[in-house]
Amino acid sequence: MARAFGLVLLLISLYIGMEIYTKGIEHTLGGAFAPIQPMSQRETPLATGLTPAAGLADEPASPDRPVKITDAVRNRVSADLAAGAGRLEQEAASAQ
Repeated sequence: MARAFGLVLLLISLYIGMEIYTKGIEHTLGGAFAPIQPMSQRETPLATGLTPAAGLADEPASPDRPVKITDAVRNRVSADLAAGAGRLEQEAASAQ
C-alpha cells in the first residue's frame, strides 16, 4: 500500500511540475499556484522610478568599475593561459 501511495504521489508531483514548466506558475491548475495578483493585472509596476532625493544625487566621480574580488583570479588565469600559449608556440617553432 505504501508503494502504491508513493507511486501516485510521484505521478502527481511529476504532473504538477510539468504543468508549471510548460504553462508557467500563473496558469497551472487554474491559477491555484498563482500569486495574489499577477503582474499582468497590476495597475502600477512594483518600482515606480526614482525618489526625489535620488534625482538630486550627483553622478559618481569616476566611471571606472570597482575592483572586484575575482579580478586577482582573472588576472592569474589570464597570465597562466598566456604562458601556456607561449610554450605551445615555442614547441611548434622548435619542431619545425
